[in-house]
This record gives sequence, structure tokens and C-alpha cells, in this order.
Amino acid sequence: MAPPSLTQKSHVKPAIKMSSTLALNTKVNEMVASGQPVYHLGFGESRFPVHPKILDAFRKHATVRSYLPVAGLRELRENVAAYYRRKFGIAAHADRVLVGAGSKSLIFAALYALEGDLLLPQPSWVSYETQAYLAGKSVTWMPTHIENDYCLTAEGLRQGIESAREAGQSPQILVLNSPNNPSGVIYAPDTLAQLAEVARAEDIIIINDEIYGLTAFEVNHTSIAPFYPHRTVITGGLSKHLSLGGWRLGVAVLPEGPLGVDLFGYMSAVAGAIWTTPTAPVQYAAVVAYSDDSELDAYVQTCTKIHSYVTQYLYGVMRALNVPCPKPSGGFYLYPSFDPWRDTLAQKHGVHTSQDLAHFLLEEEQIAALPGSDFGDAPHHLRLRLATSYLYGLDDTQAEEVLAIYQQGLSPLEFVERACPRLVEVGERFRSFVRGLG
Repeated sequence: MAPPSLTQKSHVKPAIKMSSTLALNTKVNEMVASGQPVYHLGFGESRFPVHPKILDAFRKHATVRSYLPVAGLRELRENVAAYYRRKFGIAAHADRVLVGAGSKSLIFAALYALEGDLLLPQPSWVSYETQAYLAGKSVTWMPTHIENDYCLTAEGLRQGIESAREAGQSPQILVLNSPNNPSGVIYAPDTLAQLAEVARAEDIIIINDEIYGLTAFEVNHTSIAPFYPHRTVITGGLSKHLSLGGWRLGVAVLPEGPLGVDLFGYMSAVAGAIWTTPTAPVQYAAVVAYSDDSELDAYVQTCTKIHSYVTQYLYGVMRALNVPCPKPSGGFYLYPSFDPWRDTLAQKHGVHTSQDLAHFLLEEEQIAALPGSDFGDAPHHLRLRLATSYLYGLDDTQAEEVLAIYQQGLSPLEFVERACPRLVEVGERFRSFVRGLG
């Protein structure tokens, strides 16, 4: 049979956006494999070793190969509910907990289950918009400003709802993310209460992505769920605070009342049709990860403290250079703006967009970063998302060395200088870059 003509119409839908974080990670890995030097600030993945207690549980159940319940092991769901009650004061119950193949899959299942269109703060994590389009929803971006640390305000939400309706959309879902990716900022309780008030008045359902909730430093993480318990879906997982991204285990804590019941049924049906159930050995390990264990809590606190030292160091570099940047309070991200040097960057280097800026830094400084436009920001804003987690502890041996240095009780600066030389080099490269702009 002759091959199809090259002029035939494709049966594939128009392309959706590949996750820019994953795409950049692939490019950086290719550069490293070819021997090119690169400082990877484009991918947010905690790199600490698996805690021995969790690893032991995984090994003990490595031969479990039968399908587990679609919603997840009952014991795991009980532990997750207790964990959220204990850590965040949320009225969680096992009957409203769903376990999935990473929190990303659960966010999509919720978007797919819910009616209406999506409201997104600008900027937001790269996958929310794509998932909304996959679920057949329109998206309205709501601008945020550095004066508010790029946090959505109640007035911004009102304006977003109004704009969506004027455009003929049906805005019924808001996705929030705190601690935030790309900014590292934690929403203040007062802001959450005000957002909940607007959402309640407009009957907006909130999906609150709290995957970084246990990596909070400087200030405590607060969930919006206690302010709006009957209309808030919480998602989280093991990837960030326990460095288990590749294990792909996420959780959703569904709202109280009829909405939670309906969502549990619909999202379970989506799970059954797509991923069936998360990997069995990982679920048994997660039973331990979500247990009330002071040793695990201490390990998370140690890892979080190191994330804090590293991220605050780079924040200090930015502030010393007068680069506008909100102060991070969780995770391992910064969101600096190089707009003050817009004219110089355009004239000297042909940089006009955040994409141009990211390309220039990769080529000239070997710094891999993501442009703000990948997070829905306006391309002309010269903002970058910087992730610090790939600048130290690149394998378990190096990570153990970092942990050992931390245990010496050094000051944050002494720790960074001894444990994170690549971070120090990145700071020098940014100093050279900004000072070269005059």
C-alpha cells in the first residue's frame, strides 16, 4: 500500500503546549550530556534522598502488583485526612480524599469534572492553562502586580469575573497556588479571606494547589479551605517536601457537603478511565509518609530550611542588584523582573521579550531559566522564573554531603559557601550580567 500523500489533511488536533519546565529540563540534560556547562535554574525538583522509613516501606511492598482501589488505599486516605487536619486545620475526611498519579492528574480530573470556565492569576504555573483547554474550558487571565507580590486580590478577582462574563464565558472555577510557583510567595490569610468572600458571593469553586504547603519558610502556609470549606478542592502530594516527584503520588482533599460527594464520584470515574490507580508500592510507602511521625517531620523541616537558605541567598543577590523581585516564602522559586534595563537589553543585545532574555542568559551566561511568558505573563515583561533546587545535591551522595554540612550549625551564608558552590557561581554570573547593563 502506498504511503499517504504529504498533502493529506492531518487527523491530529492542533498542537497544545508542551510543559515548558519539562521541555527545558530535556534541553539542559542534552547540553550536559554533550559536555556543555550549564547552571540549571529552570526545573523545580527537590533532590534530597528518600527518607529511610519511606524507602523501607516501599521495599517491603515492592512485590505488590495487584490493582488497588481506584480512590487509593483506605489506610492511606485515612492518614492523608488526619495529616491535613493536623498540619493545616482542615476538616478532611477519608471519604473525601482521592489519591492520584501525581497532583497534576487530580487537578485535571477536577477541571474536567467541574462545569464552567477557568479564572487564572497571571502569572500561574505552566500546566493549568493547558489542562483547562484539554477539558474544553476557556481561560481568563487576571493580571497581578509586584506591589502585591504577584498575588491575586479580591478586586482583581472581581474584575476577572466581570471580564470573563463580558467575553461570553461562564467563569466558575479559580485555581490558586500557594506557596506560589513561579514567585515563591505565600498568600496572606487576610488576602485568602477576601478572595473567599468574593468567591462565595459569585459561587466560584476554588482549586487550591498546595503542593508546596510543607516547604513554607519565613511565614506559615495557610489554606483557603477553612475560609471556604464547601467550595474548595485542595491538591497536594509527596513530590516537593519529601523529594519524591518521580514516584507520582498526589492527593486531593475534596470539599465538605454535596459538592465533595459529587466530585469524588466523578473524579474517581476519570481516574478509573485514565490511570486506574497509583503504583501499589508507592501507595504503601505513602501510608508511612503521611503518618504522624516526628522523625519524618524533622526531616521535612531540615530540607525546608536548606531550601530557605539557598533561595534566600539568590534573593539577596537580586535585591543587592536592585532587581525587582518579591521575597520568596516557600518552595524554591524566585520571580525577578529585569524591566528596569529594558532599553539597554534591547539596544545592546536585541532582547525584547522574556523569551529573548531566557535565551540570552542560556547562551551567554550558561544560566537556564524559564521566561515569564511561559507562565502566562505578558511577553514584553522581562521576568524570569528561577528555580534553585538543581544547584546543589545533584545525586544522593552530594545531597547527603549537603545535609551533613547543614548539621554543623553554620550560618546561612557559611552553609551556602561550603555546600552550594554552584549557587555562589550563579550569583556571580548574575552580578556580572546586571552590572554589564550599567
